[in-house]
Amino acid sequence: MSETPVKPETEEIDLLELTKKIWAKRRFIIKYALIGAVAGLVIGFSLPKEYTSSVKMAPEEGKSNKTSNMAGLAALAGFDLSGAGGVDGINLMLYPDVVQSTPFIVELSQIPVQPKKSGKLSLYDYIGTELSSPWWGYIISAPAKVIGWVMSIGQEKEAVGSGINPKALTREQAQVLEGLSKRINISVDKKTGVITASSTMQDPVVAAAVTDSMVRKLEEYMGDYRTEKAKRDLAFTQESYQSARESYHETQRRYASYMDATQNVARQSVRAEQERLRNEQTLAYGVYSQLAQQLEMAKLKVQEQTPCVTIIEPAGVPTRKSNTSKAVILIAFTFLGAFAASGIVVVKDLFFKKENPDEGTGIGDNPSLS
Repeated sequence: MSETPVKPETEEIDLLELTKKIWAKRRFIIKYALIGAVAGLVIGFSLPKEYTSSVKMAPEEGKSNKTSNMAGLAALAGFDLSGAGGVDGINLMLYPDVVQSTPFIVELSQIPVQPKKSGKLSLYDYIGTELSSPWWGYIISAPAKVIGWVMSIGQEKEAVGSGINPKALTREQAQVLEGLSKRINISVDKKTGVITASSTMQDPVVAAAVTDSMVRKLEEYMGDYRTEKAKRDLAFTQESYQSARESYHETQRRYASYMDATQNVARQSVRAEQERLRNEQTLAYGVYSQLAQQLEMAKLKVQEQTPCVTIIEPAGVPTRKSNTSKAVILIAFTFLGAFAASGIVVVKDLFFKKENPDEGTGIGDNPSLS
């Protein structure tokens, strides 16, 4: 005869009973909520104000209309750009990598800014000396500053604000540049192709200046990236053109001089030399003329491959703070304190039940022991 397996007893949580117990501990929960509110006030008033300035731009992507325009312009001048190929747009995901690269950050750190509370200085000095931190930031960074001060005893002080070598940064330079990189951001909307560049600073004027400079330097970087090969080809063609031009002028002078010297001479050898010099002049002119056309094509190619960026929304001086408001911090910490107190009540109740399963049951209540 098989025995019916005994199902383990499942412990169910009585929500009504749990709510009553939490209500009974309401003074305890209110006390923790007040502690959280005080902590929220302290944190909210300790955080420095931050301002964010942003720019929205639409860079060139895919085939450009400039290809047909340049081809038409070249056709009017007698050149053929049909085999030059189209203009491929820059991969949009390359923009964030460029902005966060060390050479770009180093170059951006040298721009001049003028905060309201101080005079004109470089962005590097502003990040390193003008930014304020909450009081706990000074406590956390105190040991590292003491160690750095001890290690710098006996060493000469470096001029870290200028002459920064991106390939050999000092510890202080790396910290300042890392702080700057965290304050600039660039995001790409893959659907629309719109790029949003922003910077967050404690001074609204500085934030606008940094964002504007970041966009301009980004355009320069991407322009150099796109036109690097075309510029090298242009330089080579320019050099070849100058050489062909000098060669043509030299053969032209020699031919003219020889013709002047032998104008009344009717010997066959003189005519043969005149023919040879004329052929050299013609050949030199052909090379010179062809390189002149290639030079104009190379110039058009550089202009054709220069990326075009349309600014949809320019950088402006922000008037509102971008960091979390004090009211939100106060509400969040108050709720966190109340939630933590309620959790303590619930956890204590659950552990109390597990540790005292026979609570309220005495030995005399057990009929098997009577």
